[in-house]
Amino acid sequence: MSQAEDDPLSIEQALEQLRSELGGTLTDALQPILRINEQRGRPHQYLCLNPHETVQAYVLQVATHYEIDHDYLDRVQRQKDNETWETLLEKVRQWTYCFLNRWDLDRAVQTTCTLEITQEVGPEIMRAHYPYDCEFDAWACKITHHVCSKYMQRLGAYAVIDEIDLSEADEGLRVSDKLSVPSPEADFAQKQSLLDAIAKLSENQKAVIWEFYFEGQPLPQIAANLGLSANAIYKRHFDALKQLRKILGINRHK
Repeated sequence: MSQAEDDPLSIEQALEQLRSELGGTLTDALQPILRINEQRGRPHQYLCLNPHETVQAYVLQVATHYEIDHDYLDRVQRQKDNETWETLLEKVRQWTYCFLNRWDLDRAVQTTCTLEITQEVGPEIMRAHYPYDCEFDAWACKITHHVCSKYMQRLGAYAVIDEIDLSEADEGLRVSDKLSVPSPEADFAQKQSLLDAIAKLSENQKAVIWEFYFEGQPLPQIAANLGLSANAIYKRHFDALKQLRKILGINRHK
C-alpha cells in the first residue's frame, strides 16, 4: 500500500503539525492555497506520483514554492508590473510558437496565431490559481498549451485537444527542487560552486542533502535511519534548499 493510502493526515492537520517549523505567518498564507489545491485533488495526485512521500512533504513543497514565487506572482497578478509581464509574455510567445510547429502552418500565419494566442493567455494567467506545488513555468506553459488547443479547435482542428498530451506539465507535482552535480563534461566551476555551497550547510542539513540527492535515499528512509520523525527530516530538507538558494543566489525568474 502506498504512503498516500497509509497517511491518515488531512492537509489541514499536516499544516498545523508544521506550524511551529514554518511560522504562523507562512502557515496562515498557505491555508487558502492548500484548501483550493485539496478541492482540486492536487495533494492526492502528488502522493500518487510520489508513493514514498507524505502529506507533510506536499505541504513543504507548497511552502518552498511559495517562498520562491510569491513576490513574483504578486508582480504578475496584483501589481501587473510591465517589465515582469513582458518577460513572461516572451516565454508564452516561445511556448506558443513551438506548440504551433505541430501543424504545417505558413510562417506568417504561425506568427499571427502566436500573437493572438499570447493575447489570450495573458488574462488566463492573470486570473488563474497558481497552486505553488509545481514550477511556475510548467504551470504557465500548461495554461498556454490549453489556450493553444482551444484556439486551434476554433480554427477547425477539432481533434487537437484529444490528440495533445499535456500531462508532462504535471511532472512538476513530483518531488521538486532536485539538485544534481553537473556531469564530468560540465564546467568545473559550476560543479565546484555547488559543492562549496553544500559544504557551507550545517552538518544536519548537509547529511540530508547527501543522502537524498547523492545516495538516492527517500526522506522517510533517512528519517528512519537517523531515528528522527519524518517532519524533522522534511524541515531539514526544506531549510537546506532554502539556504542553498541563498548561498548560490538562485532566482529562477531572473
